[in-house]
Amino acid sequence: MENNSIVFSAVYQGLEDAAYNQAKLAGLSKNLTRYYMSEIPGLGSVAKALTDDHKARLRNGYSVRWNEEHPARYFVAADGNWIECESEEKMLSHKKAEKFTLSVHTAFSYTQQAFGALRTEEPLKHGLIEDVRKKFNKFVSGSILALEKDAAKLYKSDNNIVQTRAPVAELTEWLFGGGKLVKPGKSQFEIIRQRCINAKSKGGDSTADIAKLDKAIAAFKTAWNK
Repeated sequence: MENNSIVFSAVYQGLEDAAYNQAKLAGLSKNLTRYYMSEIPGLGSVAKALTDDHKARLRNGYSVRWNEEHPARYFVAADGNWIECESEEKMLSHKKAEKFTLSVHTAFSYTQQAFGALRTEEPLKHGLIEDVRKKFNKFVSGSILALEKDAAKLYKSDNNIVQTRAPVAELTEWLFGGGKLVKPGKSQFEIIRQRCINAKSKGGDSTADIAKLDKAIAAFKTAWNK
């Protein structure tokens, strides 16, 4: 009978045991990706297969895991600042002090308007909440990106799709633009000139000398074509 246990130990009995757990995790990850693909039409084969509803549901699941790794923090107000307490009981023991519990759930309980207002009304609390919101949003984005990549990889493997690399432009094409190997585009010299023009128009950059640059480009082209 197949063992579907997903219990992993943080302590490994040598490289062999670690390798076993790595292989086990890879198999579970593949099975999980297949489940996602069965529930989300086009995942792995269609760009932007994830709808807003899918993302909201994934976000809810990710928040549970985030909360396990980042438990709630407890604060009391004192001397115009928020002092962190070691536990909820410790926070509650301050009978008269203003209290504040910070978790991923409380951080996103604010509407965008209320959160924005908090920046001026309670900047210290806003900073604490903003840190959680930014880190969690980054965690969600990274998790979704990893899911999409895993699904695309599995889809290609299942359908024997081999990814071929686009031909690399020759150095001359890269420098001067055009060519048969790549889509015609700006040469590197055009890009450099535009950057010089932009720097000159903004002011403050004494090195942005377009006349000097044009002479240097002309000299380079002359030497290159000899």
